[in-house]
Amino acid sequence: MGRLSDQVVAQLRKAIVHEEYAPGSRMPTAESLAESLGVSRSVVRDALRTLSSMGLVEVRQGHGIFVAVPRDDILTTALTLRMQRSEVTIGEVLAARVTLESTLAAEAARVCDDETLEPLRRHLRRFEDGVRAKDWPTAHQEHLQFHLSIIKALRLPALELLIEPLQELIIVSSIPPEPESGEQWGIGSHDPIVEALESGDPEAARAAVRDHFRYAESPPYREYGQTLFRDARSVLAGLR
Repeated sequence: MGRLSDQVVAQLRKAIVHEEYAPGSRMPTAESLAESLGVSRSVVRDALRTLSSMGLVEVRQGHGIFVAVPRDDILTTALTLRMQRSEVTIGEVLAARVTLESTLAAEAARVCDDETLEPLRRHLRRFEDGVRAKDWPTAHQEHLQFHLSIIKALRLPALELLIEPLQELIIVSSIPPEPESGEQWGIGSHDPIVEALESGDPEAARAAVRDHFRYAESPPYREYGQTLFRDARSVLAGLR
């Protein structure tokens, strides 16, 4: 039955992905699906449970089977939960970000132009204004968008989709040891990144990002870097 159920999963998954069943629409009953697919109802029910665990369908008791509406936060939630259940520290997240973001910044420097740089400049201004006004939710959001704008400057939609689940990691790992201290937000430390991108210098962009993350080597951050990711998220919740 397992192999037959997998075949049904593959068939229904293909139909859902190609929107033969529109998002949010009600699917045929298990009985109808069993008849049309030439399998037993138990096989269909097994397949529907699998599709439900994949987030493709919702089985609503007494109402039927519905195609799940795509949610952008599913992967983010799954990744965040995985990080919470690990022993990964904020320092380790920052180390991973340095490698990833410095490489992407170097590539962005090769291709970015005024059109792609303008959002970067705009988010940086809003971030700095938020810090000066002690508007921490705005500061968090604009800081995130600044870093994401570097990736968007590459104009690679597939890369943006791959990076999207990392947003929570970027936000959480960006919290200063003393979140309500404007001094620890590093106003001005992002300017060399923008300047390197404007000059179209890949190595300068790579170095600017690495220099930007050197704040993590300062005494307050070294201690904070030992904080587990799951514990740092509680700090973020208090600022939202």
